[in-house]
Amino acid sequence: MPPRAVRRLLIDPLFVLFAVVGAMLGAAVAVLGLASAPLDRRLRLSRAAALAAVYLVAETVVIIIGFGLWLVRPLLRARWEQANLALLRATLALLMAAAGRLTRFRLAVQEPPAGSFDCAGRPVLVASRHAGAGDSFALIDLVANRYRRTPRVVLLATLQLDPGIDILLGRLGACFLRAGADGADATAVARINTLAGGLTAGDALVIFPEGANFTVRRRRRVIAGLRRRGQNVRAEVAENLTHVLPPRSAGVLAALDPGTVAGTVVVAHTGLDGLVSPGLLWRALPLATPMTMRWWWFPAGRLPTARAERTDWLTLQWAVVDAWIDAHRPACPSVPHHPQQSPV
Repeated sequence: MPPRAVRRLLIDPLFVLFAVVGAMLGAAVAVLGLASAPLDRRLRLSRAAALAAVYLVAETVVIIIGFGLWLVRPLLRARWEQANLALLRATLALLMAAAGRLTRFRLAVQEPPAGSFDCAGRPVLVASRHAGAGDSFALIDLVANRYRRTPRVVLLATLQLDPGIDILLGRLGACFLRAGADGADATAVARINTLAGGLTAGDALVIFPEGANFTVRRRRRVIAGLRRRGQNVRAEVAENLTHVLPPRSAGVLAALDPGTVAGTVVVAHTGLDGLVSPGLLWRALPLATPMTMRWWWFPAGRLPTARAERTDWLTLQWAVVDAWIDAHRPACPSVPHHPQQSPV
């Protein structure tokens, strides 16, 4: 990963040029794609091109405004983080609205119990499954905009190549980890622990315990890797989980150890998790199936204190998530039916 100075001074300006050209091209393709309506009544080309253009415009705006905020940071002082949080919220709201309008993305949330996210202003831990198209964007949008929490996210370091993610989440204290970091990576564990220890009122530490986006192929590789390393118990657990990867407990334990969070939210979702490739997503446009999300709330006092018991608790919750997905997932989520006579 290039150093931050290189990303800010070299990559971001070049990305702005690329994004402006790409957005103009995307807008042109979206307009030209309307001519294909007789052949493709779902207007997939126009939808995809328009959404790409919106995303590139949003990235450009974030880079420019982010640079402006950096210039006036000495004047903002204590309002520096709030200014970046406001920019994140506005960007997510724009992208979610565009996704709804252009792809018919819909989100149905089974809300956590009333008061769960209040917690007298104390921080919370959000542990979510990771699968499908746009699930992390939808989750962070809920945390930031609906529940008005400041998201402190644990995510892959390679996502810093996306300037918007790098700037906004980075300035909000995101923990960027190298791919494959797990319990054996003491540095990763220590960084999550430090992040959790510094949480304050109104924060939400968001972590994806699976460590990667779920696919059937990745599940098979994980099971084979566990068998190869002699971790037969974890391999058996993974084999019993059909829709999720076995959770890596080290990050969650590191987040719980400081004792700062008022409770943990476990998040499951289904509906779009079958869209694991550009081809599947293309064939699914516009989306016929909503993304359904379910939250479980566990106050800190209900969680076990011993590390081994917390690991077992997390494994059990992922089994519950897997069972819930199995009971609620659409019969064929990746190949929705779109009548050919439907217009737009």
